[in-house]
Amino acid sequence: MTTEKIYDNEPYSTDFKARVLSVDGEKVVLDRTLFFPEEGGQTCDRGYLELDGEKHKVTDVQISDDCIIHTVEDASDIKSGTEVSGHIDWEHRFDNMQNHTGEHIFSGIVHSMKGYDNVGFSLTENTCQMDYNGKLTDEEIEQAERKANEVIWKSITVDCRYPSAEELESIDYRSKKELTGAVRIVTIPGVDVCACCAPHVKTTAEVGVLKVLSHLNYKGGTRLYIACGKRAYAEFVQSFDELTDIGHLFSTGRSDALKAVKKLIDDRDTLKGQLSSFEREGLFRQIDEADGDAVFTKVSDRNILTSAFNHFKEVHDGACYIFSEKESGGYTFLAGGRDLDARELMPALKDKLSARGGGKADMIQGSVDASESDLEDFVKNS
Repeated sequence: MTTEKIYDNEPYSTDFKARVLSVDGEKVVLDRTLFFPEEGGQTCDRGYLELDGEKHKVTDVQISDDCIIHTVEDASDIKSGTEVSGHIDWEHRFDNMQNHTGEHIFSGIVHSMKGYDNVGFSLTENTCQMDYNGKLTDEEIEQAERKANEVIWKSITVDCRYPSAEELESIDYRSKKELTGAVRIVTIPGVDVCACCAPHVKTTAEVGVLKVLSHLNYKGGTRLYIACGKRAYAEFVQSFDELTDIGHLFSTGRSDALKAVKKLIDDRDTLKGQLSSFEREGLFRQIDEADGDAVFTKVSDRNILTSAFNHFKEVHDGACYIFSEKESGGYTFLAGGRDLDARELMPALKDKLSARGGGKADMIQGSVDASESDLEDFVKNS
């Protein structure tokens, strides 16, 4: 069975009528459809089929050998040979159209700039992801984004058609895989020529705006995320509102919000440095004044604890312990001694306190769920 793809020529239509060719459980095949299936890295259309006034939600759309299969909720009333009406979710369709066309614009520009191909594409309800087979610098990505928006503002016509076999041989187009049979070519003159099965907007102006959200090195190339149209608008609104709120918190405007946050971070780092210095001095003083084998502290900085323990070993004869109280309860510990193998202390800690940990001859470390008095008793009787 073959399904006529109405969306190829009528991407802006939302309603259609069709005849049911087959029904298998929830799987419904129609003779024609506006529902774009999951294909080419893009999620399928959403919507419903209607029969005798009853709406049946379409939850999934797949394609197999030009046969488009609709997964329909409660399809028991739908019979082969009957006529149904279909309706697609236009907001979802247009969102996909904006972002998919934006991907063509950006990928065409990257191809022109660097010769890279888009070797991976995923368009979901939340993300538009592209993988390029070469590395892009921050400056190159900014340049491509600027050029993409210049293309959008020029309102260039987006042409989608099936060239004849003879024409196709003379067209230099991008494609992620080898194609056979009829090939649908999407052309944005002077920007991109690419094989693509998905619906697109009529002109680049309808993409609205394109914003690169993030990028990273991926498999020797670049993985990049963009937002176009309504998605980009939502990102701008959220960022604008959050920056405004940050400005209010610092009693300043949006333009000075970043400067205020940077100053706060600098002040925090300065205070953290001062706190670390005070904690280190306090712990060293506690060790120098200790008259037992164990010191209890709330200091959690591992560098401070290690430095303090090494000092403890130097000024103390025999085994010594530092127990650092955890917020969640219990303690972490460092243990050892100047003239002993610290590993010899671990069996008793595990046996009497169910301690967890390990280490080397110069120091063992770990954690233990016990009270301060239990730990004091253990150290005293060891």
